[in-house]
Parts: sequence; structure tokens; C-alpha cells
Amino acid sequence: MWTVPVNVAATVAWRLPGALMGVVLVVVAGSLLGPPGFLLAVLWLVAGLVTLPRFGERLLTRTVLRYRPAPGSWLEAEVRRLLPGRRVDVYVAPKASGVFALGGHTIGLGEASLGAGAANPALLMATAAAVDELRRGPTRPELPLMWWAAPWWVAKQIPRHLVPRRWRPLIKMWAVLLLVAAIVSSVHGGSPSAVALTVCGVTDLFITGMRSRRQHRLARRQLHPLALVLAPAGRVA
Repeated sequence: MWTVPVNVAATVAWRLPGALMGVVLVVVAGSLLGPPGFLLAVLWLVAGLVTLPRFGERLLTRTVLRYRPAPGSWLEAEVRRLLPGRRVDVYVAPKASGVFALGGHTIGLGEASLGAGAANPALLMATAAAVDELRRGPTRPELPLMWWAAPWWVAKQIPRHLVPRRWRPLIKMWAVLLLVAAIVSSVHGGSPSAVALTVCGVTDLFITGMRSRRQHRLARRQLHPLALVLAPAGRVA
């Protein structure tokens, strides 16, 4: 249950809808502010590509994701043993579990797994799987997509913090009905771009809901250590 997706298509498929929504939000907001705002929007889009090289990846993981460097840890020693001669940054990742690769130069240990103490067989197997993912490269597109999806992620968090918990199911139902109505209206109005945008929004909300339920089930399984060791591979993020 500890490793990253096994191919680039899987990584891109579940992050792309949110990234598209984030890009649209930034471009629309920038255009409303005139030329300076549009220029800032373009610079923000280009900054997503800066996360691909090592220095940009390190800047994002430390300043935005708030990952803590873990020098001298068992994870760093194991990564150096499995990837001799390659420079890999090792971090402790808040609000995550297990061991996972990120981008092209990062391996993280979830803060939720620190209670395991020293490396156990499950974590060592996860480290080997994460190293293999980093070596093959399917995690490289993830950081730019995360960067571009950030505005949409912030927009999705606003109702969560402003709406009382007991009203959230009604808000979700209202949002779904509103998106369906927008699709129907766009089809009748002959606006393919609006249809595509609405479909991206619906898809991202569906993916987010499915992943939240999956993470909730995995969190409950962590109460049973034997199930944790025997669980099949699959990332928790």
C-alpha cells in the first residue's frame, strides 16, 4: 500500500483534470486584471515547468509542500545503497504514509509512518519499490501537475472551511446538480470549451472523492499491523 503509480499514464490521468481547472482559474483571473495580471498568469504557468529540474523540485518540496529533510536516516542509507552515485533528496512528508517517490529526485517517508521507528520489512519493500519508480521516471510529471492544480485545490477547500459539516452533503449534491446543468446548457449553447471545462471539474471531483474514500479505508487498515505488512502495493498520498 506504499508505492507510487506504476506508469506515467496513471499519474497524469488522475492529476490532469485538476491541473486544467487550475490553469483556467489562473488565466481567467489574470485576464480580468489586465496585461499585468495576464503576465503574472503566464509566469505562474512557466513556473510549473521549473519544478522539473532538481533545484525547482527541491524549492517546491521544501517551501510549498513543507517536507522536512531527513539526513542520516535509515531511509537515506537505504536509498544510497539502492541508487549508488545518484543524488536523491530524502524527506519526511507531513500528512502522508509509507515511502514514495516524487518528481525525479525525491523520496519521502510519510510522517504517519514514523511511529514504525526503525525500518520494518514493509517499509524496506516500499523503499525498493519507490526507488524503482524513481529510476524508471513515471513520477516526473507529478510536481508540475500538482503546481498547476493548486488554485483549483484552494477553491475546493473554501466550502470545506466555510460550510458547517452537517451541510456539506447538501452542498455536494447542489454542486453536482449545478455541474450537470452547466453541461446541458453548454451542449445546447454549442460551447465545446465550456463542456470540456465542466467535464474536467466533474472528473476531478469524482477522482477526489474516490481517493478520499480509499485513503479512509487504508487508514483504518493501519490499525491492524499484520494487514499492513501483507497489503498489496498502492500509494497513499
